Amino acid sequence: MLPLLGTILTGLLAFLAGIFEDSESNAGSASNPNSQVQLAPQIGHRHRYFNKAISGEPPANALWATTAATVAVLLVAKFEAFNPVYSVIISSVIGALVSTLLLGLYGIFSHISRVASMKTFKQTLYWDSLYSALPLDLSFGFLTALSLTLLSFTAGMMLNNPFSIPLIAFMLGITIGTIGSSTGDIHYGAERLYQHHIFGSGIPISNQGDIDVKGEYGYRNSVDTPYFTLRFGAMVTAFVFGMLIFLDSLSRVFVFAGVWSSVIVELGMILIIFIVTVFLEKYTRDRYGPFVR
Repeated sequence: MLPLLGTILTGLLAFLAGIFEDSESNAGSASNPNSQVQLAPQIGHRHRYFNKAISGEPPANALWATTAATVAVLLVAKFEAFNPVYSVIISSVIGALVSTLLLGLYGIFSHISRVASMKTFKQTLYWDSLYSALPLDLSFGFLTALSLTLLSFTAGMMLNNPFSIPLIAFMLGITIGTIGSSTGDIHYGAERLYQHHIFGSGIPISNQGDIDVKGEYGYRNSVDTPYFTLRFGAMVTAFVFGMLIFLDSLSRVFVFAGVWSSVIVELGMILIIFIVTVFLEKYTRDRYGPFVR
């Protein structure tokens, strides 16, 4: 019963972590959008986006998750007088707060220094773009670190994962950052920033940096972005990461091929999704005509 409960809990936490991670990266113009926002001043587009990317999403999320999990593991022993569940939750919250503080420091210095380097191209350091977006980015960052830390404890304590909690958090951070970068950010970098270009046309080199700086009302900022990406990009990231963790956990409960159970199940899912995608694209081409070239 306990492994089955742990499987359900890991799937739920992974789904939530996917939503929060993609929203955090989009609020801070990380990964795919980062390069486009950096290029914008060079072609005359002064913007009000918060651009805090310090690295790619995989190592960044690995740092936040590992920091939070390490602090939480160190504090669990201090709260051993409490119920074990309460001690894990309290320790995880404190660990996530420490991780969020680290994220905030990196984000502030990164944004200011990056904008300062664009002085040659007359990019202005708008303080309101930092003050308005930073709390939102930190909020999503805190929820991401908390979800991944709780997910690590669940995998270690309820599913008997042989690795240490911080190491599990490190691997989960790498995984969710990779999924968010390759899946979720597309709907910010390639769609939200390029809404004045033909939908589905991609981003040719000649258009890189030619992003939207004005929105429906006034200048766009990074507070507007998660409102857009939460509708689809965050959901896709959550689905991919949540399904990956859930199927892996489920294969530990229902074992039919030893250690290869999760690999077989996930390959089966990939095959099914691939077949559905091929038929969906074929239907779209036949129904709506060829793509614009």
